[in-house]
Amino acid sequence: MVVWNEENAAHLLSRAGFGGDVKEAAKYAKLGQQIAVELLLSVKPATSRGPGKSGADATDADDRAKLKTWWAKRMAKARSRRLQEKMCLFWHDHFATSYDVVKNNFYMAKQNQTFRIFGLGSFYTLVFEVTRDPAMLEFLDLKQSSKNKPNENYARELQELFVLGVKDLNGNDNYTQDDVEQMTRALTGWQIVADAGVFTDTRHDHGNKTLYAGTSYQAGPADLGLVDATGTLLPPATNVIDILFTHRDSDGALTMPRFLGKKLWEYFAYPNPSKALIDEITADFIANPSGDPKGFVVRDLLRSMFLHDEFYGDQAKRSSVKNPCEFAFHAIRALKAKTNGKTLPDQLEAMGMELFNPPGVNGWANGLPWLSSGLFLERINFAQALAAGRGSDLKLVPAKVIDRRLVSASDVVDQLLDKLGVSAHVPAGARQALVDYFEGATNFFDLDTLERKVRGAVAIALSLPEFQIH
Repeated sequence: MVVWNEENAAHLLSRAGFGGDVKEAAKYAKLGQQIAVELLLSVKPATSRGPGKSGADATDADDRAKLKTWWAKRMAKARSRRLQEKMCLFWHDHFATSYDVVKNNFYMAKQNQTFRIFGLGSFYTLVFEVTRDPAMLEFLDLKQSSKNKPNENYARELQELFVLGVKDLNGNDNYTQDDVEQMTRALTGWQIVADAGVFTDTRHDHGNKTLYAGTSYQAGPADLGLVDATGTLLPPATNVIDILFTHRDSDGALTMPRFLGKKLWEYFAYPNPSKALIDEITADFIANPSGDPKGFVVRDLLRSMFLHDEFYGDQAKRSSVKNPCEFAFHAIRALKAKTNGKTLPDQLEAMGMELFNPPGVNGWANGLPWLSSGLFLERINFAQALAAGRGSDLKLVPAKVIDRRLVSASDVVDQLLDKLGVSAHVPAGARQALVDYFEGATNFFDLDTLERKVRGAVAIALSLPEFQIH
């Protein structure tokens, strides 16, 4: 049983919402675990959409810069919707779609809105919305796929990256090349019309096709259109999703919940969870306590994760490298800094995370790659920019970082490290170096000390290895 305290509340905020300051951690601790988790989960779908033009202005660079700034600022400042924005970032990585291929600002803004509307609801509905999303139709060429000229790109990634995974948890293949070809035929007919995904029946392949035939876990006789495991004909608009969501692995368990449950656990907690843990956290996801007509509500899966004792265990803490958004926004929140968001997109890109432009269909290479020498140097550059921030782009007030009652360098350092959530993890030598940095200072609210020493200590603390992980 988890002892609900400020440490665990801060851990929840760090993982589920770009961090928080010490007062927020105290607030969430007082609420109790159940209410704290529900407070993050209970937000309604948001229809907010950033700037983004289509048509002749679809590639306008200034327009795209405004879109990046809009989302970066929203992530950095969101309070009640912090988990909603965190999930937008997760889905942007999961259904990775890049502007460099799509070349349409409106499509990218619209997809971002789709994640905000459906990201905590039914995964079934989200997959359907992504399937007809203009940015995805463009990115993986589904808009070009017709009965006369089928394109396999989306059918392959739908199985490999989005819903099933290449192999199940026992290492057995989840699909074959024939399944890619059959699903490709089943997905023909989608086009972009007036900036929306539209199913055009005359472009659809209505011939016989069967998915996952000849396997022990799902098979069906060939029929007109696509059939499920019992041979029942499914309507063309949703039949691919219906059959994907009934796919079972070599244990006879539903494949999709295990695949998504594992990926979300690794994103929010730690790598390589056990099969038993995955089955525990996906039980409600499958049971559908929310009563959604399509089932598989992401909110139910996240609730099970955030209430699980293992989420607050030693293995889940200090085990994941913060991606650039997590690093930058946690720093801003923890130190109560302010930003208009204008410099954030360029700073995030320098740290390896260009918003609306992941490097490929696999998304970003998360984990240790974020801390390569070049990218880590850019983190130090951001730390210095935030510490020195005196304008509207980034503004940090040193007098708000430390308490006026503090009378020793040791106390100042401890308070700073505590605000960043690393006081228990920084080695004694590194802590002492920070204390020594204040050598000679006695009045910590002297203007010179605030402007030079406190700002400098902030830059150093944000550059510590311990602040790069959570």
